[in-house]
Amino acid sequence: MSASDDKGHAPVLAALRAWPTDALKRHLSSRRWFAAKGATVSDARVIDAVVTPWGDGQFAIARVGIRVGDVEQVYQVPFSAKDAASPDATDDPAFREGLVDALSNGVVVQADGVRWIAEPVATHAPLALDGATKLGSAEQSNTSITVGDRAIVKLYRVLRPGIHPDVEVTRFLTTRAGFANTPKLLAEARFEDVDGFAVAAMMQELVPNAGDAWSYALERGRDFFAAPRGRELPNRFVQDARRLGEITRAMHEALAVDDDDPAFAPEAADTEDFDRWSQRTKLMIGESMALLERAIGSPTFPKERLAEATALVRRRDHYLGWIDEIGDQLDEDAGLRIRTHGDYHLGQVLRTPSNDFMVIDFEGEPARPMEERREKTSPARDVAGMLRSFAYAAATLAGSVQDKLDVATRELRVARWERDVRDAFLAGYLASDDEDAASLLPEDPENVRALIALFEAEKVFYELAYELNNRPSWAWIPMRGISKLFLAAKRSGG
Repeated sequence: MSASDDKGHAPVLAALRAWPTDALKRHLSSRRWFAAKGATVSDARVIDAVVTPWGDGQFAIARVGIRVGDVEQVYQVPFSAKDAASPDATDDPAFREGLVDALSNGVVVQADGVRWIAEPVATHAPLALDGATKLGSAEQSNTSITVGDRAIVKLYRVLRPGIHPDVEVTRFLTTRAGFANTPKLLAEARFEDVDGFAVAAMMQELVPNAGDAWSYALERGRDFFAAPRGRELPNRFVQDARRLGEITRAMHEALAVDDDDPAFAPEAADTEDFDRWSQRTKLMIGESMALLERAIGSPTFPKERLAEATALVRRRDHYLGWIDEIGDQLDEDAGLRIRTHGDYHLGQVLRTPSNDFMVIDFEGEPARPMEERREKTSPARDVAGMLRSFAYAAATLAGSVQDKLDVATRELRVARWERDVRDAFLAGYLASDDEDAASLLPEDPENVRALIALFEAEKVFYELAYELNNRPSWAWIPMRGISKLFLAAKRSGG
């Protein structure tokens, strides 16, 4: 199916041309997916637009440039001429249905040097996507559209040139590696022009009635934390954590199965790689400690955290030295560099009705450039991300009972719940009997623990900087994580 630029007089184009710059800026800045919230937007312009082959000329998909400082961000904005008060076409069921049909069957739309192309994945049998479409309500950087209980469309709002890791990794896992714990990629869409291409959307199978693993972990941990003082209940998330560790290991093994594809072929981590990882961690330590030192001097800093924060700041050089010690320990035994999830935590995992887990959202950290998100790195970085997610879950559960239990009991339960969940996850992850898969990690078990600790240090100091800048009342969570991480290293002789 194809469409050309013979709709140059479509009503939607006239409406786009009549859209004032100020109105365009106000509309975009009000959307939950707008990436420049709080920044001064100096200009906004419609770069180009393609009229969709559905909607009788009432819909177009536009590329809009937003000038923030010296940088122009490019957004994808489906536009409707039907309602000037609500011009975002994703609010219209007719637009959503046409979009799903285009992704399911393929379409090429051309206009003024730009093409919008939708292509189904040829390796899968076509799905009968006849269910009602529904716009997602979650606060996120993209727009999600579900299609009955069969599929979900992710419409990317910020357009970045080149290969998109979410589509790339999902395609690899589901069409080439045969990884069963990621929903299958069904289709993708992209913009093309003389400068290259940018991925615009992807469609995956929907996992019906699934919830995120973060909510599931909190539900499973609620009884453990809410039990009366002196009464200990079993940790009901332990077996789930072990299973999640097994799936995480299987995901990493799947990402390392193809030696022939340069984008996915595993490579041995060398000294240069480790130096880069160490340097990034040390820079994060320096940044977060400087922020904490300034925070301590503020009259609003919580008095009950002052002693702990002061002790952390005083240990800055110790932390930096410890990172160097890990480098000396690992030497040339740092395992492999592979493609990874890139932003791995409980919110990126679904809990299915069949009591299993499905990994989603391989977009990586949205704030990082696309080329960094596609870099190969140690799988230990994903492991560390999930371990820190467990820490936040434990802290959230403790906060839910702060009015019911004394501090000592809460702290004890946080420590036990997190310890047991961490141990179970690592036991599942490290249980692989595949000799080839074992080479993903250092050969020496002590080096495995040291490498995970390195990436956990990078993550926890990043969290501290983030919380101090955005949610100071949460800074105690990474502060406690830093103390526990280095206490564990001291006990192990690191």
